[in-house]
Amino acid sequence: MDWFVAAIVSAVVLSGQLLAFQQLQKFYPIRVYMTYIWLGAALMLAIVFLRPEDVPAILTNLIPLIVAGLSSWGGIYALNQAMKTQTNLGYIEAVMAIRIVITYIISLLAFQAPFDLLRLVGIIAITLGVLAVAGTIRIRMDEFKLDWLPWALTAGVMFALMTIFVRFATDGGVSAEVATVVVLVVAGIAFLAACRVEGLSLRLNRRHLLLVGVTIAFATVGNAAEFISFEHTPNLAYSIAIDNTRMIILYIIGLLLFSEKLQRRKAFGVILTFAGVLLLS
Repeated sequence: MDWFVAAIVSAVVLSGQLLAFQQLQKFYPIRVYMTYIWLGAALMLAIVFLRPEDVPAILTNLIPLIVAGLSSWGGIYALNQAMKTQTNLGYIEAVMAIRIVITYIISLLAFQAPFDLLRLVGIIAITLGVLAVAGTIRIRMDEFKLDWLPWALTAGVMFALMTIFVRFATDGGVSAEVATVVVLVVAGIAFLAACRVEGLSLRLNRRHLLLVGVTIAFATVGNAAEFISFEHTPNLAYSIAIDNTRMIILYIIGLLLFSEKLQRRKAFGVILTFAGVLLLS
């Protein structure tokens, strides 16, 4: 799959995952539902993609894969913590945009990514478009309280580290699909260990099994597509910028399903975002 197509698929599917996380937060601690989601998605991907001949490459790249898995665990936990105290996801995304800066610079320095001025403009356009739609251009300083800001910043840094170490592993010979399996297993085990240490019950209510199953499906497809885009993109920041368009997707869903009003500023943000995506294609 082409990196650009994979990034678009990831943005769409992970939008569903984000909405599902918000629902699961109402019923379970983060560590509990993430144990099921990450290990469930890892199992689905392992059945389809993992083969005995993949083991040597995994062992050779075990350190970057473990670091990526622990970074995924830390990033997802921090993101969910930020979502608990900040209902405007746009504010969280604005702070997490630090991962674009980090991965852009690391791609130039460590992965010999070529400098492309048009695509850099595309990244900037997408970022500004997302901020416009999210309303963060007019952010009120009284909403920048320290209860969610450190969590969002931590999530951005952790996701940047995950992306970088996944690329190290795929450059080392591990396929993106297999890397996804290992990273999800490491992160899922970390969530499970946290549940055991804190004495949290892992029992799920029957009424929520469908929601958990749907979330696992989103995580399976979305994470695999995201890692494929990481493996093949010329610069990691390109994939992450497209991934950030999920805020646009969520806004459009709001327009279609919840009668949200189309504001001029947000309409401009949508147009600017799609222009940026075209520049990255």
